[in-house]
Amino acid sequence: MTQSNKDIAHEMKQAMSVGQFDRAAKIGARLLRLHPKRTDIEIMTAVSELQGSYLANAGRRLKKLFNSLSLDDRYWGPVAQNFLRYAYQANDFGSLEAAVRKRIHAAPQNDLLPYVLADVLFQAEVYKSPGLSVAPSLSEAIEILRAITPENPKFEDSQSLLARIYLHQEQHAQAFDLLEEYVARNAENMSVRMLLASSYALAGEAEKAVAACHRIIELDPSFSAQPYLIISFMRPQSMPEGASGVLDAMLDKADIAKGERYKAAFARAKIEEMKGNMKEAFDFYRLGHSANRSERPFDMPRELRELARLRDMAGSVPVLEDVSSENEDGPRPIFIVGMPRSGTTLTERILGAHPDVHAAGEIGDFAKAVIDVVGRGQISDQLARIDAKAAKKIRQQYLAALKAYAPEKRFVTNKTPANFLRVEMIRRVFPDAPIIHTHRHPLATCLSIYTTPFSIPMRYSDDLGELADYYRGYVGLMNASFEADQNGQLYDLSYEDLVSDPEAVAQDYLAHCGLDWHPGCLEFYRAGKVAATASMIQVRRPINQDSVEKWQRFEPFIGPLASLADDPYVQQRSAARKSSRRAVAA
Repeated sequence: MTQSNKDIAHEMKQAMSVGQFDRAAKIGARLLRLHPKRTDIEIMTAVSELQGSYLANAGRRLKKLFNSLSLDDRYWGPVAQNFLRYAYQANDFGSLEAAVRKRIHAAPQNDLLPYVLADVLFQAEVYKSPGLSVAPSLSEAIEILRAITPENPKFEDSQSLLARIYLHQEQHAQAFDLLEEYVARNAENMSVRMLLASSYALAGEAEKAVAACHRIIELDPSFSAQPYLIISFMRPQSMPEGASGVLDAMLDKADIAKGERYKAAFARAKIEEMKGNMKEAFDFYRLGHSANRSERPFDMPRELRELARLRDMAGSVPVLEDVSSENEDGPRPIFIVGMPRSGTTLTERILGAHPDVHAAGEIGDFAKAVIDVVGRGQISDQLARIDAKAAKKIRQQYLAALKAYAPEKRFVTNKTPANFLRVEMIRRVFPDAPIIHTHRHPLATCLSIYTTPFSIPMRYSDDLGELADYYRGYVGLMNASFEADQNGQLYDLSYEDLVSDPEAVAQDYLAHCGLDWHPGCLEFYRAGKVAATASMIQVRRPINQDSVEKWQRFEPFIGPLASLADDPYVQQRSAARKSSRRAVAA
């Protein structure tokens, strides 16, 4: 190995620059035997191990450095950042949290460490449950951050992190207060202004969100595509003059971040859609999805195999009937599942307007309970590990979470659409819980997914052919679940039926949940409850049929997706669904 007098790690850096991380890690290990005190080389070695095939080695190395380096050492920050990366990759937040707590115990007066602990607690929770959940660790993080005083050098960062935790927990008022004060103190901080505008948008506060976005554009028109995207989604008619030119200039930049390209393309698509230029709009949607796919490679065959395996597992293991305990109290669960944009939000809002029901939204507590009990992995692998003992533990944890949301209610809903992948899990853990499956015309569903800028993009939707294949896999899975449903848990709900005859259909599925009819259910839009979903605008209005045939505007441009309209497999499977319409909840 050639060693330069100026840079003994030259060869190592070269290997890293071309992605030869295993080679770089080996070079680093050899260098450290000769230069054991070179922290910079040890960090590069750890990074190479992270990127390559030596994850466990990286964890041990980073833990050692994290514990041994002085907190004012210039390398401690990079070590902490890479230790966090290790935690993500290895699903080992416990080691990181323990290391931080150990250092806090040794240096209780340190200004930095409490913030680091709060950040770790938040990151660990988000990794486990990206949606709202009952999380004692987040309560601890909030307490830590609220105790950080303005004199602390991490105060501003702590306020930003605290706001993000509030947003994650859908405590929007608290987030607004923090961020509005932050903007008042730091008017020039465009990133915080953007976080505030996005917070308003997530809460469905359209007027505030659009006003905040207009102010950002006034201050710096090219700061980000995000304000244009928010305006296009919430108030497209108020798009500022010249927006198309600014967005086109962003898209023309070769070095624009792929995430920004995605946002800019979707904003341009909405502008063209408003003008009635459907072909041009669809071309921009394609551009956005192309940017998203290039940034985040996706293994579609793996996803289809998972759908097929879950389909084959439907009904293969008997539903456990003895999982409940005598001492169970508090609210019972209702699950609403289906593809995104299939009517899950509307269905839940009608339920949530009933006095006996709390509409919790897209909560992650069930998936979190499964992870806590049987570990991470593909859903099919998790399902295979749920025996009677595990089912009881998952059930207890989830019921405790529901009690934390609304202890006085009879039912708490969970409308996480992707739970259609977990129907067999739900049936195994809660054989007594109603499950409402929502669906609409396949092209309406798929095109709505394709043209919606989700905060977490649906990865299978970046390619129209793959989206069609995923939909077919979903249809097969759901029909297998219906065929395996022997105790009448599943209720099949057509969005088109619901909006055409809302009272009759709503009465029917409420009865399925063991609920008497309540006239106020159809006035859900008066409640003013936040809907932190892509349907936030629609559910603030009375039920209407505006979206039923909206997809037809794009029909000439959808290519392989069009095959779903007359696909005999989809038609046959849809016809095979049954609706038990039997009350299963007491």
